[in-house]
Amino acid sequence: MRVGVLLSGGVDSAVALYSLLEAGHDVIAYHMKTMPDEFYLAKQIKHKVCCSPADTFDAQLIAKHFSVPIKVIHVEDVFRRTVVNYYLEEYKNGRTPNPCYLCNRLIKFGFVMDLILNEGADKIASGHYARIIDGKLYRALDKEKDQSYFLASIERHRLAKIIFPNGDKTKSQVREIAAKANIHVHSKQESQDLCFIPDGDQESFFRENGIEFNEGPIYDVHGKELGRHKGLIRYTIGQRRLGVSLGSRTYVVRIDAQRNAIIVGKEEDVYRNKFSVSHLNFLVDLPEEFSAFVKVRKNTLEVPCFVRHNGSEAEIETKEPLFAVTPGQAAVFYDGELVLGSGIIEEVL
Repeated sequence: MRVGVLLSGGVDSAVALYSLLEAGHDVIAYHMKTMPDEFYLAKQIKHKVCCSPADTFDAQLIAKHFSVPIKVIHVEDVFRRTVVNYYLEEYKNGRTPNPCYLCNRLIKFGFVMDLILNEGADKIASGHYARIIDGKLYRALDKEKDQSYFLASIERHRLAKIIFPNGDKTKSQVREIAAKANIHVHSKQESQDLCFIPDGDQESFFRENGIEFNEGPIYDVHGKELGRHKGLIRYTIGQRRLGVSLGSRTYVVRIDAQRNAIIVGKEEDVYRNKFSVSHLNFLVDLPEEFSAFVKVRKNTLEVPCFVRHNGSEAEIETKEPLFAVTPGQAAVFYDGELVLGSGIIEEVL
């Protein structure tokens, strides 16, 4: 089988490539560029960050090590039009977006996947930690590394054409395979920075893109003005250290973009058990009402919930209140190991 592998330049994708070669597949590596190299060089970025020049160098070394052809795919324009512009617009509207969730749907397993398949590949593979069994998405065996939350945005019909070789391996097993295969990449600390904000300086990024920091009022949950904030884009639901106090720990409860205002409250005010979800992406057939488990952030535990939907929008009620349910973030639904689908949190009710 001919497989196009998304080779990022890291150990995980290198082991995925190696595993496919060991299984006897005809493999071609593809390395994705979301931002031009000049962008990273201008910011003097030398550490590990997705799609940077350092990543590209490592990807080419890995491909050479395995004598596999590699193609660099430039997606800068489509990435800017979709993911970056989406990120900016969501923040301007007082929401907290999840760009990696969108990138997986539109870029990696959208635009790039179509390109690879159109070039003759039978399937596409990557180093992500998740499993696809009979065209359905499941959690990875390694729950600490599981990336199904970010992959739940992929369109259902595409799953049968995707392979995740690392999904049934632990991270330690992946490292052992890398050592066995003499896979060596430059030792860099794994970065959590976004590829388009590689230095982590969000404020500079917003200014460079013409977004101003307009001050506005901070209200408590009863409407009393407590002070002034320094721009909505500096805040997210559940955030502390606000410069105002209610006599106890104070948190952002809601962001009101129409009034350019922030509503704050005590910790108990941040917990909610009802919210709406839009842009539904179901990966299995589901009735209009169903029970499941829902996760509203990558690093939070999923909780039991009840879902009512019309195919494009849903109302969710959880059995226990969740902390900082945030418009713009992804809600992902599970039934045990199986990923049922996902959507974007629209409004906290």
